[in-house]
Amino acid sequence: MNKMFDTAQMDCEERLGFAAGDLTAVRKISALVPGVILTSVVYGVLSLLKTAFPQNDMIKMFFPYGEADRTFIPLITVFFAMWCLVMLIMKKKKLSVQKKLLKALEECGSVPEKERFIAENVERPSEFAAAGLFLLERELEKRHITPAEKDVILSGAAGEYEKISDTSFIPVSTLIWAIPVLGFIGTVLGLAKAVSQFGSLANTGDGASFNAVLPQVTGGLATAFETTLIALVLALILQMIAAGRRQDEELFFGSLKSRITSGSQDSVIQ
Repeated sequence: MNKMFDTAQMDCEERLGFAAGDLTAVRKISALVPGVILTSVVYGVLSLLKTAFPQNDMIKMFFPYGEADRTFIPLITVFFAMWCLVMLIMKKKKLSVQKKLLKALEECGSVPEKERFIAENVERPSEFAAAGLFLLERELEKRHITPAEKDVILSGAAGEYEKISDTSFIPVSTLIWAIPVLGFIGTVLGLAKAVSQFGSLANTGDGASFNAVLPQVTGGLATAFETTLIALVLALILQMIAAGRRQDEELFFGSLKSRITSGSQDSVIQ
């Protein structure tokens, strides 16, 4: 039977063959493979640019080894960034499904129509905030719970949804934190290498050799700081995107909770 609102098919994780995370949460493993693919695409584009502009230092700094003998830190940094970006994109899509289900329930005319819609279209109602709160409200009404007690229970359930949403950002925040740390590690490695070369050269006491190799040492120092530059730029971009995603989720789950705490409506989903 064709479903007009097949939530199982709309979840991006389930379409990739992974178990769906709770609400808007994205499992790290679900975003790992797309992150690897996106990293390959980024480096494919960079390789084309490197071929077209072989002397461009802004492009060359993403690649390991070469004349500057760079490390793999920039590549790992880009992979972490793409992994994080995929998680944020998937979170956006999952929130979109949550919003679509809420809108679909609001468009249903009566309470029986809402119950029938959920039964026919939502395989796991507890994973969708609007459906979960609506069914919980119906269950409390059948038990003849007082309005005050019902509001407390529903408010607590909505608060749990907010906590799940907030917790779902921990993997994202961890990756955003790790990216600049990787950049600093790359810089320290580069500085250590440059300083060791500088020290061994100074011990020779050969002024001519010192002047000849000094530009290479300073160039190595510049290369060392490239890893931090890449990491800080990527972390800044991701932090801005993550802030937008967090705000959208807070507004959505906060609006569901406000329907309960305001007491202005007889039902959570009208």
